[in-house]
Amino acid sequence: MAFTSRAGLVLIAFLLLSAGPVSAQQTWAVLAKMGVGGTWAAVCAEDANDSNWFHTYYGDKSGVARRRADRGAALPPLNSTIDSSQNLTPTTFLMRIRNDDAGWGESNQVAYDVIAEITPRGLHSLSSTRTSDGKQFIKDGKFIANGNPVRLFQRCK
Repeated sequence: MAFTSRAGLVLIAFLLLSAGPVSAQQTWAVLAKMGVGGTWAAVCAEDANDSNWFHTYYGDKSGVARRRADRGAALPPLNSTIDSSQNLTPTTFLMRIRNDDAGWGESNQVAYDVIAEITPRGLHSLSSTRTSDGKQFIKDGKFIANGNPVRLFQRCK
C-alpha cells in the first residue's frame, strides 16, 4: 500500500512538473493568435523614453511568453514573464503578467491580471489588478488613481 501511495505521488509530481513548459507554450500560442507579438508604443515615431515605453511581446527560445519594456537609453529595460493567457472574446484577452527583473525593485515578482483589448486601432488595457491583494489599478480602460484613460498602443514592428 505504501509503495502505491509513493508511486502515485511521484506520478503527480511528474505530471505537474511536465505541465509547466506545455502551459508556457500554450500561453504564448494564445497571445500570438491574438496578434500581440511584436513591439507596441503609444507613439512609434518617437524614441522610447520614460513616458513612451516600447513594449515587446515575444516567446523566448523555450516558448515562455515574455514582455520587455524599453524605457529609453537613459533607463535599463524591464522584463516580465506572462504566466498565463486566455481569450475572453474575439478582441479581448486576459493575461497574468509577473515582473521578472531586479530593475522592478520592490515590485519584482509581483503579478498582475490584465484584461487587454486588441483591435485594428491598437492595443490597450481595460483592467489591471494586482494578484497578491486584489488592488485594482485600471478599470474600464481608465486609471483608478486619476480617471485618465489608458493610452492606446500602436504596433511599431
